[in-house]
Amino acid sequence: MSPNTQQELASLSSTPLHGVTLALDKTTNNTNTPFTLDVSFNPVTPLSNPKTAWTLTDKGERYESNITLNREDDCYQLHIDCEGQGTFQLQGNQLTIDWQANGTGPAHYLQTLGLSLFLELQGHLCLHANTLVKNNQAQLFLAPSRTGKSTLTTLLTTLGYTLTTDDMAALYHTNEQYEVYPSWPKVRLWPDSAAMLENHLTTQPVQQKKVHERFAKQEISFAAQDTHTAAPVTAMYYLNRVDEQPQSGNPLTITPINPSAALIILMQNSMLGDAYRGLGIEQSRIMALAALLQRVPFYRVTYPSGLDQLPDIAKHLDERLQSEQAK
Repeated sequence: MSPNTQQELASLSSTPLHGVTLALDKTTNNTNTPFTLDVSFNPVTPLSNPKTAWTLTDKGERYESNITLNREDDCYQLHIDCEGQGTFQLQGNQLTIDWQANGTGPAHYLQTLGLSLFLELQGHLCLHANTLVKNNQAQLFLAPSRTGKSTLTTLLTTLGYTLTTDDMAALYHTNEQYEVYPSWPKVRLWPDSAAMLENHLTTQPVQQKKVHERFAKQEISFAAQDTHTAAPVTAMYYLNRVDEQPQSGNPLTITPINPSAALIILMQNSMLGDAYRGLGIEQSRIMALAALLQRVPFYRVTYPSGLDQLPDIAKHLDERLQSEQAK
């Protein structure tokens, strides 16, 4: 790992992540988060007798990702081969990062896949979701990759919402409710989405930079929050973008999802794909997802494709969300 990349990650780690303090040295302040991970940057030796818990190859027009999760006893190695390449080794509360100097740094993969592995092993559901908070109420937005989830939720920050997690939300079940802690204030967007948002993100301080010279995505950073506090989850929404244009004047519909379909959607939009059986937590996790659906309503939001329509979609969605919260 290059010194600049390590320094950037150390700077980011001064802020807790998904309810986890990342302790890079003994001077790290205890922020009273639920968990602390001791983090080091060292070479990782391949496991002597590994069992493969999960493999994933994800290809799109503009990227290819290959992920492998191996385990041996209580030691786990998560290998990433995307625009960034490296390994996260997790053993107890010890996280070792071994990352190649060229390519995207480990920060994005740490705050999504790396933390998901740690938190799922602690019994916390991690969903492929963005979190928006308004009036101290968190709402999760789930969708498959490449369907505009980050673009739409970033647009909603112009309407009084705070985007507290991008790509992953870790759920904490406390006092008969579910809560989500913030991740780092960053969102990654394709250039066409980033260009469209430049005309709308005018009321809040943001920074924009290219993720890497060989990678087209742009990274937008928002102002960090003052405190690392969890917000209660009041609803979940599955974003269903369709090619058909609406027949009526309303550009979107919001409908409840029946429990059996909702459970399948949550399983399909879990961060670690098919890894849970290999981790030995599949059955308990299905029960936890079912319990979540007993407490938190889950809706399908259907809206037409097209970047040019998203600002109008965001306004209509905000109106519907506010009316639902008022009930």
